[in-house]
Amino acid sequence: MDAILLDLPNLLFCLLLVMVGFVRGWVTRNVAIILGLSSLVPYLLNNVLFSPEYMPDQFRYWKQVMAFRAMDWDTIDHALTVSSSSGLLALLPLPLVETISSLGFFNKFLYIGGLMVMLRRGIISHAVLLFLLCYPSLVLYSSLSLRDTLVTGFMLTSFLLAIERRPGWALLMLMPLWLIKFQNMLIMLIFLSVYVVYDVSRRGLSTKRFCWLLVGLVASVMIIYPLAVDQINFFRAAMYIEDGGKKEDIEIIQGFGDFLVTGIQGALYFLIKPLPWEAANALQLIQAGENLLVVAFLVWLTLKCWQVQREKTLFWLLYLIGAFTIYGLVVFNYGTAVRYRFPFLVIYVVCMAHDTGLVRLWQQQRRPALLD
Repeated sequence: MDAILLDLPNLLFCLLLVMVGFVRGWVTRNVAIILGLSSLVPYLLNNVLFSPEYMPDQFRYWKQVMAFRAMDWDTIDHALTVSSSSGLLALLPLPLVETISSLGFFNKFLYIGGLMVMLRRGIISHAVLLFLLCYPSLVLYSSLSLRDTLVTGFMLTSFLLAIERRPGWALLMLMPLWLIKFQNMLIMLIFLSVYVVYDVSRRGLSTKRFCWLLVGLVASVMIIYPLAVDQINFFRAAMYIEDGGKKEDIEIIQGFGDFLVTGIQGALYFLIKPLPWEAANALQLIQAGENLLVVAFLVWLTLKCWQVQREKTLFWLLYLIGAFTIYGLVVFNYGTAVRYRFPFLVIYVVCMAHDTGLVRLWQQQRRPALLD
């Protein structure tokens, strides 16, 4: 009960933002109700559905935000990713950081605000909006005391700016990622460069270029083995430990055969793992069920976008395959895979539907939406 009362002001800030969006006409009544219910989710996670030790890095962000707000510079974490993320979260206007769940409300505030901005600008609607409201991983990680909502926000904003043909601003939005999640910044930089160099926002990506870039991706994976296998194993271990994993559970790539198989199957397996028969607990079984529904939605949305603008859809397929191939090499743990996967899926869904004109087509046709 004490924890509920201590975070009540934070909840009220989230609900106030939802109310403002509804009064201003940015969201419909049904969307406002779903966002209001989503604002309660941080109450239902730590010390309710699972112990906060299940994702122990929450404690680091929580303590660092408290240190920033108290201006206790002597206790600032030396890890740049943690201190930078915490410093940004500490700037949000929510008043209290009293419990392990407090930053979940901070992240929920960001999630609600970002959703409203995209709705107001006509970037999302219909099935895309429904996905963002109901995607379990997004609802979960935007309700925890982690950096993932910040990471997703910077990645998404960067690509939306590129779609609007503002590459300078797109690159500028990648700079915070340099501090809070360097590997995501590198992946984004690769595909932003392809997007800008090939002028995808105007012409899309031809089938010939798509095939050559895909062949180049596969060849790169094979060529870099002698030079990069030690670094890849280092990042497999570092990223796993950074997110609360134990050293004894680390799996390293052993030999070229293991590297080749991991690289080739990485994209597809990173998208769907854990499979139902690989689930070791109830949470992983739920994640496996989520994966099946998400894959079905992605196939449906990709086909819809393909019908509207094939060339741009090819770029977004290349983005998804490339990003998941890279991450498939360095992420092996099921829980970590879910956490690292969802920002890329959010970007794929939002940006592909917006870039190909599918959302605009839905809006012009005035098709009825489930959430109206």
